[in-house]
Amino acid sequence: MPGHYDPFLVALSVVVAAFGGYVALDLASHAREARSGRNAWLAAAAVALGAGIWSMHFIGMLAFRAPAPVAYDLALTALSFLLAVGVSGAGLFAVARAPQRRLALAMAGALTGLGIVSMHYVRMAGMRMPARMTYDPALVALSVAIALAASTAALWLAFRTASLRQRLAGALVLGFAVVSMHYTGMAAASFGESHAATPHEPLPGETALSDPLLAVGTGAATLLILSLALASALLDRRREAERAAEQEARYRSIVDTAVDPIVVIDETGTIQSFNRAAVTTFGYTVEEAVGANVRLLMPDDHRDAHDGFLARYRETGEKRVIGIGREVEGRRKDGSTFPLELSVAEWQGGRKRFFTGIMRDITARKAAESALRRAKEDAERADLAKTKFLAAASHDLRQPLQSLFFFAHALSDRLHGHPASPLLASMSESLTGLRLLLDSLLDVSRLDAGVVNPAVTQFALGALLERLANEYRPRAAEAGIELRYRPTSGWTVSDPALLERILRNIIENAIRYTERGRIVIGCRRVGATLRIEVLDTGIGIPADEQKAIFEEFTQLANPERDRRKGLGLGLAIVRRLAGLLDHSLSLRSEPGRGSAFCIAVPSVASRPVPKTCRPNGQPANSKGLVVLVDDDAIILLSMRTMLEGWGYEVVAAMSADEAIGTLTSLGQTPSMIVADYRLREGRTGLQAIRDIFGVCGIRVPALVLTGDTDPARIAEVQQSGYRVLHKPVSAAVLRDALSSAA
Repeated sequence: MPGHYDPFLVALSVVVAAFGGYVALDLASHAREARSGRNAWLAAAAVALGAGIWSMHFIGMLAFRAPAPVAYDLALTALSFLLAVGVSGAGLFAVARAPQRRLALAMAGALTGLGIVSMHYVRMAGMRMPARMTYDPALVALSVAIALAASTAALWLAFRTASLRQRLAGALVLGFAVVSMHYTGMAAASFGESHAATPHEPLPGETALSDPLLAVGTGAATLLILSLALASALLDRRREAERAAEQEARYRSIVDTAVDPIVVIDETGTIQSFNRAAVTTFGYTVEEAVGANVRLLMPDDHRDAHDGFLARYRETGEKRVIGIGREVEGRRKDGSTFPLELSVAEWQGGRKRFFTGIMRDITARKAAESALRRAKEDAERADLAKTKFLAAASHDLRQPLQSLFFFAHALSDRLHGHPASPLLASMSESLTGLRLLLDSLLDVSRLDAGVVNPAVTQFALGALLERLANEYRPRAAEAGIELRYRPTSGWTVSDPALLERILRNIIENAIRYTERGRIVIGCRRVGATLRIEVLDTGIGIPADEQKAIFEEFTQLANPERDRRKGLGLGLAIVRRLAGLLDHSLSLRSEPGRGSAFCIAVPSVASRPVPKTCRPNGQPANSKGLVVLVDDDAIILLSMRTMLEGWGYEVVAAMSADEAIGTLTSLGQTPSMIVADYRLREGRTGLQAIRDIFGVCGIRVPALVLTGDTDPARIAEVQQSGYRVLHKPVSAAVLRDALSSAA
């Protein structure tokens, strides 16, 4: 059965296909660039593409003029429209999720192409006419191939057309492909005479839609809807542009008013933006800087390195400067260089990569750092000079004072009973006061100079507090004061000697300023700390004076400066020693009711403490218990044999822990410790002595044996207060040292 096409409707179908393709590409491009509503714009692009394809097919079929009347099934016609829109949307959304993946593009193109083919042939199946329709398999296959190619091209173009020219070219290609597919599919259909002689009458659900006016109306409606969609995209672009312009103006106002230079470059190093602070700092105008390479702002010896950073980053993605603040040198227009602090951030605008550099001129800071460094060096030199002065003062001032003591003692023997004896006694008392003042002043100076190094170890507080209580109880009783001690099993980590000095100063103050009542020495646990407290019922301290009493030469109840009430340096030394040991010092006091001084020290796990006792069976003529610590078993055995031959009891151990364990089992405290300087596991004899002191709770005489001639090692031992014997030590020297120490 012959037929022909209406040229006007064919042209209209081509226009609809091309315009629908353009609108779809434009909406897809806008969806890619939109800051919000991306899925909505993708859906609009899908509707535009599907509606354009469906309308083109609809108009193309109406353009066919058959000699017999043609009717269409409305259900199948509606199904074909849904197929066109649905497969277009599925393809666009699939590619939008992975626009760079070829497999995703191929699968989405195949799905969309097969959907368009289905749409076309469902429409063909919906034709109702008194003729038999057959298909040419080759042309059907060709139409399928064209549909697949057209769909893949449409999806590929949807996310790669940025300019108007690209979208126009893409729309023409897409429109031509869709039209070609449709008319190839139409050419595949052949219409023959039906065996039924009666013409086909429309059935319910069918309608005759061959009127050319319907085709024109469909085309006009489609073009109108597509135009409205295009206008919506244009309006949204304008709003986006206005918002972008507003943000750009806000950004520009921030950048231009920033006090630090801000420079933006692209990935080739070309300057894109140069703010006012950069103009002021570098001396170049905006016109001179923008468009030039950023090497313009660098000294010659830094330019090659910068080019290498950019090249390496483009090739490998390695970030040597980006996101890392660093100090560099800048170069002004006049050729002078200056230090800069630079931080670089990376960002993308479209497909281009940019880098924003924020700089700060740190010339003033560098000058200040240099001045601070010089001041620090001057202070260190001053501290060194002060240390040397203290060493000289300690020797040079004590020497004549020592001579005066000797002369006074010699005169006291010769002037016994002489009328001048009271005068000599007064002079001796003055010399004693001078010695105490000199010792206290030197102690304060040594603490301020930082030459006192704590020897920190773990030890039991109970033995230390009990010993101090027993020592000061008679003095307190002479003053009519009751001194109580509350036992404790707590252990701490500190310098036993320095902590003892703190407590002695506090206890002596308590005795000195308590007229009646009692003094209590105790310790209580608070969380991970032990609070050592000395409480008295003395005169108390007003709240406004409680800070002042820790300053030098401050005495509240001694306006006549009576030396018997101290020199006003005891609590100043307490404050410095507490700070040196990092122990918290606090005071609670109320005038007329008394004071409570508290030292907070760390709490550690307790260990057994040997008691000072003499086991049954210890020889009465024993010279005492000596602890030997040496990691050489042969030396340890020989020394033990020799000392036992001299009448000493000996505890021989290769480590401090072994010695402590033996002392604990014996229940004795030693009268002497002899330790080798170098022990196993990197420990020293000094550490072993401190550990034994900590367990025993008292300091006993100690000797350190060493074969080390390093002056620093010898000085370390001497500063600890122990006597040093250099190996090899003769028996006579060791025996004399033990006798002298005892």
